Amino acid sequence: MQDVPYADLAAEHRAPPSRNTLGKASVYAIFICWTLFAVFIYSRYSQLGDARAYMSGGYDDEASARTYMVTQIATTLIGLLRVDVLAHLAFSLYAATGVVYLVGQARLHGAYRWPLLALLLTPSFGVWASVVGRESLYIGTLGFFMGAMVGYFRARGLHRLLFAMVCVAGMVFIRAPFGGAMALFFLMAWMLMRGPRVGLSLGVQAMMLLTAGAIVVVLAWPQLDDYIAGEVLPKARSYFTIYSDSTRMWINIQTSRELFTSLWWTLPLAVVGPTPGEVLARPVLLPFFVSGLVVFFLLLYAIQQAFRAPAGLPRKVLVLGWLPAMLVTLIAYVPFGVYNAGSGIRYASCFLLFLVFPWMLRSAMAAAADQPASVRRRNHLHYHLAELR
Repeated sequence: MQDVPYADLAAEHRAPPSRNTLGKASVYAIFICWTLFAVFIYSRYSQLGDARAYMSGGYDDEASARTYMVTQIATTLIGLLRVDVLAHLAFSLYAATGVVYLVGQARLHGAYRWPLLALLLTPSFGVWASVVGRESLYIGTLGFFMGAMVGYFRARGLHRLLFAMVCVAGMVFIRAPFGGAMALFFLMAWMLMRGPRVGLSLGVQAMMLLTAGAIVVVLAWPQLDDYIAGEVLPKARSYFTIYSDSTRMWINIQTSRELFTSLWWTLPLAVVGPTPGEVLARPVLLPFFVSGLVVFFLLLYAIQQAFRAPAGLPRKVLVLGWLPAMLVTLIAYVPFGVYNAGSGIRYASCFLLFLVFPWMLRSAMAAAADQPASVRRRNHLHYHLAELR
């Protein structure tokens, strides 16, 4: 095994001064500021309808178990704290704690912290991550999950694996389509990190994965088609009223074929959110249009980072694990993000944190490479670095 990869990664870690880290207090401060902004400023120009319904018990008769759970948590907090903003802060701090755990596990430092900071400071993420709702619960759980996976990559541990599995179960419960994508990532990452070393290149393994995925889709297509056309698309259309100023009445996707063949324009539209025309009609959407552009280019940059990751296991985890899970997440999001720009922002806030996983993984590698050789052998990082080219 060559020492060069160790030296390069260690130098990469030592290059920025030690103060150039993302402090945990800073993360908490950002979330608290977003809570105050959402409650005292944003709510004057738009609605926090779901958050109010949760806190007032408006969803008590809702059949969905996850909605009932969020309602019970919110009403209990209101009963204890008596002040709405404190209930919002409780949800916000849970989401912030998940992000803080991720930051700690990634040893986030240097240039790796900027994508996460850019995301935390965008209204598309910050508003709904910091108020009562499923979004803040999902974001916090996603942060814990990503932190557990980064930590497991850096240092094997059954407790991290079990913690990640619990987080996957929680995400599937809160947002089933997005949680299913995280389950796919967990399975692929675990197989790559713990499975037998097959000695195949990334390209060959990618082709095998695409072939297996195509076979699964062909075999399951009748059921998948019925589910998309019979449940997902009608539900997505029914969520948005014709009386909403931001509902796009000119979009009408009715079949699975229309969904997949229109992804070339519906996916960018859903990710960015408001269009320039919608911003002119409702100037209040301007910050979300700008943040949507930030998110869109962050997605493109993250994909580039996945393919430019160190060769070997790190690149395989990102290209064969993170990238397919991100694609499944985006496709699942399109029906709910394309019909209404305002509601699309809320749905997107759930998975946006997953965009920065490539930088979290690289930060953890750079920090661990600066450890003594004995520590590296103990935490198994040398197996990963040995595959670098």
